[in-house]
Amino acid sequence: MSITIAFDLDDTLYRECDYVRSGIRSVDAWVQSRMGVRGFGATAIRLWNAGRRDTLFDATLDAMGVPGDPATIAAMVAVYRDHVPRIRLTPDASVFLASDHGFALALISDGFGTAQRRKVAALELSRYGFDPIIYTDDWGAEYWKPHRRAFEAVEAAHRGRSHRFVYVADNPAKDFLAPRALGWATVQIDRADAVHARTPPSERHRADTRIRSLRELTRRHVEDLLEPVSAKLHA
Repeated sequence: MSITIAFDLDDTLYRECDYVRSGIRSVDAWVQSRMGVRGFGATAIRLWNAGRRDTLFDATLDAMGVPGDPATIAAMVAVYRDHVPRIRLTPDASVFLASDHGFALALISDGFGTAQRRKVAALELSRYGFDPIIYTDDWGAEYWKPHRRAFEAVEAAHRGRSHRFVYVADNPAKDFLAPRALGWATVQIDRADAVHARTPPSERHRADTRIRSLRELTRRHVEDLLEPVSAKLHA
C-alpha cells in the first residue's frame, strides 16, 4: 500500500508557543531600539501566558501605559512576522522524520507566507523530502484551511505514486474537514501546550484518531487507520 502522509506545521512538527516567544523577543528588541521602552517582552509573555491571544501588542502597550497607534502596531506585527525564528522540531517529530518510515511526505501550512517560510527554513524541513510544501497563503487567505485546494494539490502531486492519504494536524476547528471529505484518514496530534483548542467543535470536525506523539504513528497504526476509511469509500 503506497501511502502519503501530509503534515500540518504549527503545533504538529514544532511547538507554536516557541515561535510566539521568539517573535515577542524580536518585537521587544525593536521596541527598545525604536521607542526607548524596556519591559515589553516580559509584559507580552505574561499576557500571553494568561490567555491573551488577540491584539496582544495593543494590550501590552496599554498594560505598560505606553501610547500606541495603528502605524506602530503595524510595524510591530511586521517585525513579528518577518523575524528569523528560534524554533526546533519536537523530539518525536525529529525521530519520525529521520526514520525509515516508508511514507511519502507532504506539508500543508496555513498562515502568512513569509512567516511560514521562515519557520520551514529554521526547522530545515527541506532535508526530509517533503513534496510538495504548500503555503496556502500563496493562493490568498480564502484558500486557507478548511478549503480543499491544498489537499487536492497533494493528491495531484502524488498521483501514480500513492493511493492513500493521511493528514496529521493539531487544530480540529479547521484541519480535518477537507481531508475527511476527500476520503483521507485524519490524525489529530494532541500536544499538551498547543495554542489552539483541542476539542472538536462538532462531530464532523473530529479526526479519525488522536495521538499524543508522532512516535505512535507506526506503519501498522497507519495501515489500521486506513482500513475503515477504505471500507467506507468502497461501501
